[in-house]
Amino acid sequence: MKRGALLATKVAVSLLLLAYLFATSDVQALEERVRTADLVMLGGAIACYAIMIGLATWRWQLLLEALGCVAPLRHLTASYLIATFFNNFLPSNIGGDVVRVRDGSKLTGSTTASLAVVGVDRILGFGALYVLAVMAFLLAGPTVRGLAGARAVIGGLALVFLTLAYVFFRPGTAGRLLELSRLDRIEWVRDQFEVVQGAVRSYRAQMGTIWLAFGVSVALQALMVWYYLAVARSLRIPLEFSAAFLMVPLCTLLQAVPVSFNGWGLREGLFTLYFSQVGLPRDGALAFSLLGAGLIILLSLSGAVVWLTRGSGPGAPGEIPV
Repeated sequence: MKRGALLATKVAVSLLLLAYLFATSDVQALEERVRTADLVMLGGAIACYAIMIGLATWRWQLLLEALGCVAPLRHLTASYLIATFFNNFLPSNIGGDVVRVRDGSKLTGSTTASLAVVGVDRILGFGALYVLAVMAFLLAGPTVRGLAGARAVIGGLALVFLTLAYVFFRPGTAGRLLELSRLDRIEWVRDQFEVVQGAVRSYRAQMGTIWLAFGVSVALQALMVWYYLAVARSLRIPLEFSAAFLMVPLCTLLQAVPVSFNGWGLREGLFTLYFSQVGLPRDGALAFSLLGAGLIILLSLSGAVVWLTRGSGPGAPGEIPV
C-alpha cells in the first residue's frame, strides 16, 4: 500500500507539473515546432543515442573484465538495451539496474559483486556529468553561471564525490564505518561486505581501467549533451553550446531526485526555467524536453524487442541505458 501511495503521489506530481506548464505555454507554437522538426537533425540525435549505447556497454564490459570476468559484448549490449527499456517504462529510473545486476551475476558468480560493478558504473556516470557541469560553469558567461541551482548542486555534489573518493582511495575506511554502525556483527552483512571489498580492491589495483572507464563516461555524457543540441537544432531553437553543457547535466542530476514519475514534469519544469533565464521561449523549452525524452523512450523500445525474443521476465539474459 505504501508503494502504491508513493507511486500515485509521483504520478500526481508529474501530471500537475505538466498541466501547469501546458496551461502557461503557447501550445500551438509548441505543436508547430514539433510538426516541422528537421528530420536530418533528429537523425543526428539518433546517431548520438546509438553511440551512447555502445560506449555505455563498453564501460560495463571494462568494469566486469577488471574483475576477471569474460564479458561478451554482444550479450552485454542486449542486456543494456533491455535495461534501458525498463528504466523508461518502470516507475523507477533504477529498474534497468536490476536487469544488469541479474545478468551480470551470471558472469561474476555473485549478485553482490554484480551490484558493486553496476554501482561503480553509476558513480562513474554521475561523476562524468558532474565534471561536465563544473567545466561548463567555469567557462560560461555570467548569464549561464546564474542558472537556478547551479552553484548549490555543484557545491553539494563536490562534497559527495570527495567523500566517495576518500572512501575508495583510503583502504580500511569503509570497514571502520561498518564497525561504527555495528552492522559488522551480522554475519550476512560481513560476508556481502567482503565481496564488495574484493571488487573495490581489484579496481584499486587496476586504476588504468578505472580512468579509462571514466573517460568513456565523459564521452558518453558529452554525447548526451550533443543529442539534446541536435534536438534543439531540429526545433530551430538557438541554444548555445555553453548553456547546453550546463543545462543538460544539471537537469539530469536534479531529475534523479525521486519526486516525480521518472522525471516527467520535473525535467520539463527545469528546462522551462533554464530557457527563460537565457532568453529562450517557453514553448521551445517544452518542445525540447518532450521531444528529447520522447525520442529516447521510442528508441528504448528496441530493448522490448530484445527482451521478448530472449524470454519472459526482466531477468532474462539480454539488454539497456539511460
